[in-house]
This record gives sequence, structure tokens and C-alpha cells, in this order.
Amino acid sequence: MKFKISIILSCILTASLFAQKKPAKAKVKLQHADLVERNPDKYEGNQFLTGNVVIEYKGDLVYADSAVLYQDKNLAVVWSNSRLVSKDKTITADKMEYDGNTTIAKAFKNVVLTDPGSRITADYMEYNRTNEIATGIGKVEVKTPTQQISSEKIIYERLTGNIIVNDTYKTIGSDGTLVEGRNVVYNINSKSANFGSEVFITNKDYTIYSRKMTTNDLTGITTFRDYSKITRRNDPSQYIITSDGDFNKKTGEAWLRNNSQVFYQGKMLTAKKLYFNDKTGFGKGEGEVFLDDPKEKRFLRGDYGEAFRYLDSAYVTKNAYAVKSFDKDSLYISADTLLAVKRHDVDSTSFIKAYHKARFYKSNANGKADSLVFNQTKGIMQFYKDPILWSGDNQVTGDYMEAYTNTKTNKMDSLKVFNNAFVIAKVDSLVENEFHQIKGKYLTVLFQDDKIDFVNVEENAVALTYMDDTDAKTKKKERYGVNISYCGIIEVDVVGKDVELVACRIKSDGKMYPLSQFPDELRYLPDFKWRISERLNKWRDIFVESK
Repeated sequence: MKFKISIILSCILTASLFAQKKPAKAKVKLQHADLVERNPDKYEGNQFLTGNVVIEYKGDLVYADSAVLYQDKNLAVVWSNSRLVSKDKTITADKMEYDGNTTIAKAFKNVVLTDPGSRITADYMEYNRTNEIATGIGKVEVKTPTQQISSEKIIYERLTGNIIVNDTYKTIGSDGTLVEGRNVVYNINSKSANFGSEVFITNKDYTIYSRKMTTNDLTGITTFRDYSKITRRNDPSQYIITSDGDFNKKTGEAWLRNNSQVFYQGKMLTAKKLYFNDKTGFGKGEGEVFLDDPKEKRFLRGDYGEAFRYLDSAYVTKNAYAVKSFDKDSLYISADTLLAVKRHDVDSTSFIKAYHKARFYKSNANGKADSLVFNQTKGIMQFYKDPILWSGDNQVTGDYMEAYTNTKTNKMDSLKVFNNAFVIAKVDSLVENEFHQIKGKYLTVLFQDDKIDFVNVEENAVALTYMDDTDAKTKKKERYGVNISYCGIIEVDVVGKDVELVACRIKSDGKMYPLSQFPDELRYLPDFKWRISERLNKWRDIFVESK
């Protein structure tokens, strides 16, 4: 019995709840009109209002010279000096409709919405009082303290401060910056914009193209999230390409990632992480730094680098190396630090300077020194501190060296060695302890077709050469002796592995030993050191860790 009573009470309670009326919607009310008329044949028999009309809805006030109040539809239609005041905003138009059921105001012709943060003009506008969203259509223009935005359709979210444009648009900033594109969200509170598709920006200093980016008018920073290009207007050859980076248009600074590229003075700088200041011309990169200079037919690589546009110089370090390209060959240089610089004050000479653990490789010559300087313009390479050079099976050492290259043919012409000059050449690969040796204070090596052809030694010159003769019957060469010569000047011809003493001048002295009688203690000249294990056999040997 109790169970049945509970069911009955529940049904009664439910029925009473459904029977309750829904809360009545607020009505659009007339507050004032100079004249109120009603004609059953006009305006569906509703009131026609004229003169200083004021209509109210939940605190919103609608003003006009003329109006019709459709009470059954909860709708007011006003025209002539029509104006809606809602909280801190005002909408004016030639004609307006205010719907109390949907809380949507529709404005027609010469529409203007003003609030503390913006001013919007349009041919037509719908404003939703509930969510405070205004949609302008037809020649819409939004003006904020920092932007002027134009499009055929614009959505303004007052609560969030977002101005949304899904159509084509054009904006003009307070500094004259012109922005054109499609699909943008601009926030008037943060003064930031999110561009969802292609955008073109032009200001007094730069033009910017981007497929996706954001900007902030307060900070002046643009953030790129897809392919983008920043170009200097006064010099289109200087530009930045990035798909992940930040650019400050006020300072000219760029922070770039993911192998972005900076182009300047015909050069290209790229790295995993890049910083570049367009106003000062300073740039630096970290991780896989690559500086390409097509005019010089040269590039530099390393894990860290810095470039100075106005000094026309750059350096790289950490696994640093440079490659200079010739028509039929290339020169490879590595060191702890590499500096590329062009001197404009005198003769525009271009240099590569390699500091500490310097190595170089070319098809006909290779070597190393503590430091080296390559004058690309004049084709001169200077070697400092413990230099060593190999050409074929010939090893050359001394305190200081200079190698000269023909700048037209890019072939090595000559080599000069100063102090403690020493040339060693393996006589026979099958015999371990036989070496041609030439030693003196100064040494000059002449090259022919990229091979050592002639050697001249001056001051305290000594030459140890193995003597061969050709057997008349077998036509084979036979070694018959070793010649040691002491002279002021020694001249030697080199043909392949054959070394022939041509002249021994000024206080000449020497002796020829039969091979069988050659003393072992004379086999090596003082300071002899055969360092063939250090020779670079391929270009990758320029890296110290590969040896």
C-alpha cells in the first residue's frame, strides 16, 4: 500500500513540475516616443512610433526618429538616426532590428560599432547581445589603436577581444605596416594576430611572406611556423628564409631554428639554431653551421660560427672545415677555428685563416701545420709552426712554408721553405730504409703538372741521393751507389721517384759510396723523420679524429 502511494505522489509531483510555466522572456519595451500611432492596415496593426523614440531591453537602449514595435514578435524595427547603446558600446545605422527573443540586433547601411577598444564600420551587421559577438558584412573596416583591418566579412568577439577574418583582408598598422592575406585572428587586448594561411607584410624596412605566423604589435615580434621569407626593401638580395623562427621588426633581430637560412652580400648562412641582427649585420649559428660564398667558390662548416656582414668576415669552430672549389679540383682545410675575411680597405683580398691543428688536402698536395693562411686572391698559402707537406711520395718540412698557386690554372707553381728545410722521398716502396734526402736553410720547390719537378736548396745544403743506372742488356735500372753532397747551393731534378743531382755550387764537397759499402750511420741525415703515417690520403683525413 505504501508503495502505491509513493508512485501516486511521484506522478503528481512530476505532473506539477511540467505544468509550471517557463520563465517569460524579457520584452522589448517602449520608453518614449513623441507620437504613437496605430493603423490596422499598416505594420500588422502594431504601434508606429515617431520623434525621439527610445526602446529598452534589459538595460539596452535603442534610439531612433521612427520605429515599429512588434509586440507579439518581441521585435523592434527602427530607422532614421537609429542607435543602440549596450553597456560600453554603441551601434549606429540607417536602420536596425532588435529581436528580444534571440537578443540579436541587425543593423543595415552605414553601420558603425564603437567601444573602448575598436571602431567597426560595415554595410550590414548582426550583434548578439548574449555572447557579445558582432558580425560585419560588406566593406567591413575595423580600427584599433594599432591596426586598421579591412575585409568583406569580419567577426568581432567582444568578450575575448578577437577579431576573426576568414576571407581576404588588408590591415594597416599605426606605423604604416601593410598586411594582406586570408584567415587571421587579431586580438585587440594582447595586440597579437594569428595568421592561418598565406600573408604578405610590407613596412618601411622589410617585406615578409609567410604561410603561417603570429605577430605582436606591442613587442614587434613575429613568430613563423611555416615557410616564410623576410626581405630587406632597400636590398632584396638580403633576406631570411625560415619555417620556425622569431623576428623583431623593431630591432631587426631574428632567432631562427631548424636550418633556417640568412642571405647577405651574396653569401648564405644556415644552422640548426641561428641568431641574426639585420641592423648590426652580426649573425651566429649553432649546430651544423654552413656558410656558403658562391662568389668565392667556397664554403665553411662547423658546429659553431659567427658572421659579420659589415666587416665581410666570418669564423667557424668545433669540427670546422672549409672547401675552396676549383674547376677540376678542390682544396679542403680544417682547424680548431677557421676565419674567412675579405679586406676592402686596400685591394679586396680574400683570406682563409686556420688556427691550431690546421690540415689541408688537395689532389696533388696535402699537409698540416699549427696554423695556415690562404690568400685566395693571390693564390698563396702560408704555413706556421711545424709545417709538413706531402706531394706524391715526397715529404717537405721546415720552420715556415709558403705555397704558390697559379690563380688561372689553380695548379701549384712552387713552394718555399724557410729555416731547417728538409725534403725526404721514398726511393723504393719495397725497401724500408732507402730515402732521397735534401736539407738546407732555404728551399724552393718548383712544380710541373702538379708534381715536384725541381728542388733548389741554399745555405748549408746537403743532398743524399741513391744512384741508379740502366743495364744495357736488360734495360732495367740497377742501383749502384749513394751520393752525399755538401754545398752552398744544391739543385736537383725530380722525375717520378728518381732524384738527380744537377748542380752543387759554392764550397762543394761530397762523396759517392758503392751501395755495398754505404755506412749505416750515414743512411739518415741529421733531424731525419719520416712521417708518412701522418699523410692525408683522402679529403676526410683533414679531420684530426680520423687519424
